[in-house]
Amino acid sequence: MKKTGLRLLALVLAMVFVAVLAGGCGGGDKKPAPAAADFKFKDEYKLTMNVTPQTMWGQGATKFAELAKEYTKGKVNIKVYPNAMLTGGDQMRQVEMVQNGSIDFMVNSTINIAPTVPEFDVWGLPFLFPSYKAVDAAMASPAATDLFKALEKKNMVGLAWGENGFREVTNNKKAIKTPDDMKGLKMRVVTPMYIDIMRALGANAVSMNWGEVFTSLQQGVIDGQENPIAGIIIPTKVYEVQKHITNWHYSYDALAVVANKKVWDGFPPEIRDQLKKAAVDAMKWEVAESRKALDEGIKLLKEKGMTVTDLTPEELVKFRELTKPVYDKYAPKVGAQVAKSFEDAVAKVK
Repeated sequence: MKKTGLRLLALVLAMVFVAVLAGGCGGGDKKPAPAAADFKFKDEYKLTMNVTPQTMWGQGATKFAELAKEYTKGKVNIKVYPNAMLTGGDQMRQVEMVQNGSIDFMVNSTINIAPTVPEFDVWGLPFLFPSYKAVDAAMASPAATDLFKALEKKNMVGLAWGENGFREVTNNKKAIKTPDDMKGLKMRVVTPMYIDIMRALGANAVSMNWGEVFTSLQQGVIDGQENPIAGIIIPTKVYEVQKHITNWHYSYDALAVVANKKVWDGFPPEIRDQLKKAAVDAMKWEVAESRKALDEGIKLLKEKGMTVTDLTPEELVKFRELTKPVYDKYAPKVGAQVAKSFEDAVAKVK
């Protein structure tokens, strides 16, 4: 009887040991991602942008939404909200809302992202890119791909790069040919780096949401602004309230398709692949359309009565010299290695 009891106790202990061992081995495993067929999709995924649908930027966002629906066979329905509608018109709050998951996606300028992710200011460093060829080389390089890693630390995921374009300067006072021509002009900008650039050139920088700019130009609250021709100036009809434009390619403005990380990680793997492809294909289309519209846009501006000034490399030297301290101030902020990676990519095509 005693031996039988001992055998029974030994058997129970062995069963407990096996159960604990099995639990311990599986306890650290992650649950496999659900298949698309089993996944509960939201009826609508929100995408924010701070421009109108008519801009190249807006058209790129719309194309992404269309391709997302097509590639996922209707499973992911993305609705585009223009003019920063979801943030009450405050374009700088869009990043925060995507970070915290209140908004699922955004197609946004790197200028608007940079206050949260400083590395993104690398795209706008003054006079870093001498041409679109140099931009393309940087965008296709590991430097651009690596930049998306900085988003993940902020609870976001980068899907693709797009283009707003080189930011050209417009104003109502005079044709800008030298830095002296900018002295005293009230120029609309958004973020600290651009405020510093304008101040370095002698202009009075005025920080203002895009939604206020057209009326402010009409009323003379500001004298000028700077934006890409095909991306913003033409589709928003800035030429109706500005007399002069100078093509100086002083700063490049990239776009990024970005998702909230929790939302992104929650998608089944095949859906993530389809959405990634949708973003890449949409932005490839957007860049091509933007470039095609550029030459036609300059011709249109002349037809609308604007004075178009093209600066020579020699005329740009003084602008570059005056903004060099701004470059030197912000290059360390984006990260020395980040800045060098972009400089190296550009140097290969100079």
